[in-house]
Amino acid sequence: MAILVVGGGKMGLSHVTIARQIAAPDSVAVCDASRMTCFLYRRMGIKAYGSVTQALEARGDSIRGVIVATPTPSHFTIAKMALERSIPCFIEKPLTLSVTRSRELMQLAEQRGVYAQVGFVLRYVATFSRLRELVHSGELGSVIRYQAEMNGNVITKPDNNWRSDFAAGGGCLNEYGPHLIDLCRFLFGDVTAIERAEKGHIHSTRADDRIAFDWVHDCGVPGEVKLDWCDTSKRKSVLRFSIDFEYAQVSCDNSALHFSFKEKSRLTGEDRGRIAALIVPPRVSFYLRGEEYTLQLEDFLSVCLKRPLRVEGGGGQVDPARLADGLAVDQLIETISEMAGLR
Repeated sequence: MAILVVGGGKMGLSHVTIARQIAAPDSVAVCDASRMTCFLYRRMGIKAYGSVTQALEARGDSIRGVIVATPTPSHFTIAKMALERSIPCFIEKPLTLSVTRSRELMQLAEQRGVYAQVGFVLRYVATFSRLRELVHSGELGSVIRYQAEMNGNVITKPDNNWRSDFAAGGGCLNEYGPHLIDLCRFLFGDVTAIERAEKGHIHSTRADDRIAFDWVHDCGVPGEVKLDWCDTSKRKSVLRFSIDFEYAQVSCDNSALHFSFKEKSRLTGEDRGRIAALIVPPRVSFYLRGEEYTLQLEDFLSVCLKRPLRVEGGGGQVDPARLADGLAVDQLIETISEMAGLR
């Protein structure tokens, strides 16, 4: 066994399936506290353990990477166990629910010299990668301002589970926030100041269902961000950017970019055609849910297995999110939640 996936739920199953195709079917095992979950994985021919301790005691010397796909409150304990043993970690977002604990994990990884990656998968979406190129290349001039929003229909009625409890990791800011906050940092750089944060309740009383905030990046670019996970008009989550560049207005979502060039633009027709050319998603060795999910695991598993795993034509290099990025996102979530009255 080379890779241990901790958490056999929806995300864990996705990671197990992809990792078995990238590494080898017999090199991936699962750890889950549910006996039924372990039974089902064993029926599929996948080695399963009832606890991380059990897995480490049985196969600790052969484990070359740990993927943490459990509920957020357990991330710290599991990741710490792996990092203390100098085992590379992939940790699903958000890193933890505590800035102090996130910082401790980052410092531990740095002290041990251990690779650790956070599951901010949107960095690998082809349209957002292209948008980052446009921001950094300056082809469309400087960025004046932008708006970003993420909408979905996760919560459609009142409930009393963890999703409706902000302190347990629930709420729109905890669930949608990490993805969009990291993506904004990835595109425009660190955030200097948060100027406004307002929450809204639709079905939840102990967590936010909608939240909006304004901030400014280190580069001076202001952004308006909105999150809503009670939007019944959406079948699944949709993320959109509207960016006002010096020479064009650009709208971007998970699947396409649209350009409206300004009259003062100095770009030739050829340049405009090249910039607005259709984006072709990169090739991956195994497709499940989207190329981005394979790409992020290819980066992590290449470190664990110490060999390149990106297929030919697999796209340019994306900077994987590290623990410092996870910490930065957790710090912003803490500040936003305090300003909005969630803490």
